[in-house]
Amino acid sequence: MAKKGYIKINENRCTGCGFCEMFCKKGCVEMTKRLSVLGLPVPEFTNAEDCIACAMCAWMCPHVAIEVYEYLEAPASA
Repeated sequence: MAKKGYIKINENRCTGCGFCEMFCKKGCVEMTKRLSVLGLPVPEFTNAEDCIACAMCAWMCPHVAIEVYEYLEAPASA
């Protein structure tokens, strides 16, 4: 079974610093041109299939705007 992850970004807490994108070693977080209600750029969870739930994005977020969920992906049946 492969460890996979999903992240949830709270745009109301995000300040658009980009640390999540900078420290994601799998490239699963990208800053967008879209702005939050505060007028700050917001990140987006992309390349979800590559996420391994390492939680580096959440650890590096200074405003605790990211939650990481880990799950196991069952191998494909033959």
